[in-house]
Amino acid sequence: MLTAERLMMMGGITAFLLTLHWVRRRDLREKYAVGWILVASVLLLVGLFPNVLMQMADAARLSYPAAVLFLALAAIYLFAFMVSVTLTRQYRRNVRLTQEIALLQEDLRQLKKMILVAVPAQSKE
Repeated sequence: MLTAERLMMMGGITAFLLTLHWVRRRDLREKYAVGWILVASVLLLVGLFPNVLMQMADAARLSYPAAVLFLALAAIYLFAFMVSVTLTRQYRRNVRLTQEIALLQEDLRQLKKMILVAVPAQSKE
């Protein structure tokens, strides 16, 4: 019979194996893999020891399904936030690199002009 605990345990094992596979293929950066392995570990632990989650739910005065939903939403929030921070950093880095390229292209244009001016002057002598 498939219970919530077994489903979480299978999800944890599957998430762990998929994360390792994607890291080995270089489809997933190690930076994100750590977070996914943590999520897989939590799923696996909750599946193996459902009483821990039940005790936490009781302590927080939540029902068991509400506690599971809270954990899932917290994980989704953390990953969405982490991706947003990474995208922001990447955007700023791209802007800075684009500006540096524009400056280097301008320097190159000026050097070409200086060379063109200097070369004809030397050939006349």
